[in-house]
Amino acid sequence: MSLIYRNYLKKNYIENAITISNFTKKHKFKLFVANDWKLVKKINANGIYIPNFNKQFFFRNYNLIKQGQIIGSAHSIPEIQTKIRQGCSTILLSPIFKTSSHPDKQNLGIVKFSNFCQNISKQTKLIALGGIDETNIKKLFLSNISGIALKSFLNKPQTSKSLSFLNLIAGTNLIR
Repeated sequence: MSLIYRNYLKKNYIENAITISNFTKKHKFKLFVANDWKLVKKINANGIYIPNFNKQFFFRNYNLIKQGQIIGSAHSIPEIQTKIRQGCSTILLSPIFKTSSHPDKQNLGIVKFSNFCQNISKQTKLIALGGIDETNIKKLFLSNISGIALKSFLNKPQTSKSLSFLNLIAGTNLIR
């Protein structure tokens, strides 16, 4: 399991980063920090996360074997290509399904996402993000995904059905 620390407003930035870093180490999770290689080194995170809006290419220049891996996010083929050129080993691709957080945003759908997985995942791992729930996750099992990411789902009050869903995920190889 991995967590991404995104604190773009920099509110209590270092303190929060240290708290999250301690939590991830205690629970043996991976930690990625958004856009801040110095913080990655300071808290000994596993790597850096480059959001889709960051188009800079200097991240590739770091010694990644010593410092960790690069992951990113994308919403289109051009953004996927940018992330690959930035050196991302894993890309969170979104939104796969309709989301409540971005209801006006066009989602990829399972067919388009599966095509991305078949054509892109030879070069890099693709992680499904956006609108994943108990009813549509089964469709993702049919594609060649490397994993799934949950954001809004975890903010909802948990029911026995949603906890069963999380147990289903934990029992698969979708979380590495």
